[in-house]
Amino acid sequence: MRETIRHLDEWARPRTVIVLTLLLLGALWAVVIVSSVAARDASIAATGRILQQMTAAVEEQTRQQFRLLDTFLVSCEHWLQANPKRDPGSDPAFRKLIESFRARTGESIEIQLLATDGQLLQVAGEAAGRLTHLAAAESFSGALPSAGLLIGTPRRDRSGDGQTLPVGRPLQTPMHGIRMLLAVVDLETLRRTYEAQRLQPGGTIALLRSDGTLLARAPEPVGPSRSMPGQPLPRDLALQPKAFVVLDDSGGERVGELVSYSSMSDFPLLVIVQQDYPEALSAWRRQTLWIVLLALGVTVPLALVAWRSLRLLRVLAHRDEQLVQLAATDRLTGVSSRPHFVDTLAGELADAQRQELPLTVLLFDIDFFKRINDGYGHVVGDQALIAFARAATRCLRQRDLLGRLGGGEFAILLPETDLREALLLAERVRSAVAAIAIPTENGTVQFTVSIGASEACGADRSTDDLIKRATQALHEAEAGGHDRIVAI
Repeated sequence: MRETIRHLDEWARPRTVIVLTLLLLGALWAVVIVSSVAARDASIAATGRILQQMTAAVEEQTRQQFRLLDTFLVSCEHWLQANPKRDPGSDPAFRKLIESFRARTGESIEIQLLATDGQLLQVAGEAAGRLTHLAAAESFSGALPSAGLLIGTPRRDRSGDGQTLPVGRPLQTPMHGIRMLLAVVDLETLRRTYEAQRLQPGGTIALLRSDGTLLARAPEPVGPSRSMPGQPLPRDLALQPKAFVVLDDSGGERVGELVSYSSMSDFPLLVIVQQDYPEALSAWRRQTLWIVLLALGVTVPLALVAWRSLRLLRVLAHRDEQLVQLAATDRLTGVSSRPHFVDTLAGELADAQRQELPLTVLLFDIDFFKRINDGYGHVVGDQALIAFARAATRCLRQRDLLGRLGGGEFAILLPETDLREALLLAERVRSAVAAIAIPTENGTVQFTVSIGASEACGADRSTDDLIKRATQALHEAEAGGHDRIVAI
């Protein structure tokens, strides 16, 4: 009996309890860490297999498209050789050949003829203007030849909304004054195809020339880009035709990536399929979270406090977002508030001066707004402000910013817009406001607006200089009879 009591006392000693607790906790967390690392490696390996399979599929699909394009250009060259006396610019048979190919490609490829003098001809035969940038150094500068093709550099299409890729096939012997067959590929069609195939969220599919020039990417880059998405591959992989690599930049500012790439042997092209590191490990993170929560089950009160603290932080973060939104928005009209507008203008003005880009500010003042408030009441005055904001917003582009400065005064910030373009937009707003009609018990209320415009210049030291000129122009518009636009 005494022996048993002695053993119980030994087991109940603080040192024994502490050692056993540490051993148990150490074993528990060792299992958690080992299992988590093994699960992470398995998740990365599974994602790698998916990316490699997707890379092979995208590569084959892209190869088929370029082979089809090459086959057609070869067919056009054979037609020219077989019909030396027929003018391809106006021949119906050649035109039908081109139209049939365009129909097969969903009109995503345009065929043109480049003459020896640099003149670009449509298939119908009319001149499309001299492509000095084609003959010079832009579209085909550093172009990579492959199987008789020249894969050029992407350029903006005529509308300026999309990009096209020139692919040329030089003729060994110029015929009919033509030295090259040119296929202009709509890269937006290719990008939409990649968009439908990429892993979502966080996935990227990109097509590059082997020199690193970006041809197409899904999703579309936010800003202009000519390099590979994400981080560059290590140099020791540059000689490998196919590779899968984990780029974990957890110690830096950028997010890690899982990248699979493959270079085509028959075309100077590379296909890159990428998945963000956090997205690839999202399932593993959820599984690890449950394991950690079970391990923390021995300290339930602490876990409960941490959970409640997290919820409190989320609520505070949500309230901070609401406060920021309220500070940046005019409560009545929903447009930008004066402080937010001025801050945005300061940033855009600095960017415009640094990049030597145009920037214009328009100031608006509702004519005789005080008479509306005094004659019809503040409710009708508020309706007039809301109606103006809606009418002006409908005239804006996506990047333009409309703000209320106070009372019946508004302003519009027009980045990358010169004074001539700004005056056209100002006229659209003025006409839209003149068409506003607000029915009231005392009749219909209509009003006009006076507008002052000013373009930023290199001498502007701050936003005050720009706003002062726009204000002076606004005063001249009001002094000249209202309902008009004055620019300084």
